[in-house]
Amino acid sequence: MTDADETATLAGLDIFLASPPPDHEQQEAFLDEAAALALDGQPITVYLQDEDAWAFEECEPVRALLDSAGEGALPITLLGLDIVVTAVYPSTEQMIRFAREGGAPRTPTSAAAAACGPGGTPTGGAPLPREAGGFAAQLMGGAPAPARPEGGPDIGGRWNLMGGDHGDGLPGVGSAER
Repeated sequence: MTDADETATLAGLDIFLASPPPDHEQQEAFLDEAAALALDGQPITVYLQDEDAWAFEECEPVRALLDSAGEGALPITLLGLDIVVTAVYPSTEQMIRFAREGGAPRTPTSAAAAACGPGGTPTGGAPLPREAGGFAAQLMGGAPAPARPEGGPDIGGRWNLMGGDHGDGLPGVGSAER
């Protein structure tokens, strides 16, 4: 695979940054990493809050997040219209991985069919486990229950921390004491 073939399969990342940044050095280091990736053919677009205010208004996911969470959500990284990272600068490894995964061909799925279980997706979804594990296995008798910790009260010796009942049942008529 040539570099041109690999670049063609990468999805673009849109990264929205605060202006002025809370930490100038950290933002400069991030911008240097992003620029190096862009020079290597990684499709990255960076928007600065003061210079590219139009992008912050026109991008619905960013506008909605900023309206609900405030500017503390910046920086925001988008892959298509999906927000993939908020409140931190994405690492170089994350940017490469997001671009690769976003550019991979996908089989469209029906959200309604996928909600019905793994058989509803065109790819068959995740396989169901062949053996029950955890609490389900205990219910089916497939795995023994773990040993009870030593020193804990048994069900008959429970204590009501609010006072009153000490496991002897509900008080009868006329037995209320204060």
